[in-house]
Amino acid sequence: MSTCGLTWNVVIEDVTAKQIKAYNVFNHGGFMDDLKKAAKKFAKDREAFETEVRKSLMYWYWAKCEWEVIVSTWPPSDRGPVRKIDVSDQIMANWPVFIDYVWKHAVDLRRREKKVAD
Repeated sequence: MSTCGLTWNVVIEDVTAKQIKAYNVFNHGGFMDDLKKAAKKFAKDREAFETEVRKSLMYWYWAKCEWEVIVSTWPPSDRGPVRKIDVSDQIMANWPVFIDYVWKHAVDLRRREKKVAD
């Protein structure tokens, strides 16, 4: 699977290995397919591209237990704050930087979409 050289790591739980690890969101095939299509369709319209990326992000990563982790205080306490965050929460925390990064690589994404279509 090609990520076009893109890397944006988030924290997820690897339930098989029973550990917390970094995961590159661009390793998700469905998300990457959506990005390639959006890059091709909205090559000259950054706002529409941004909207499409946000929709795809929410479709693939928002509020799904396999993409959620629990964040707590350390050491854990019964009264400490506990919050469930998913991959989309982590990306949205840095949305302007993330979307600038993806837009900057949109040319590579369009090239990859063309090769896939050929």
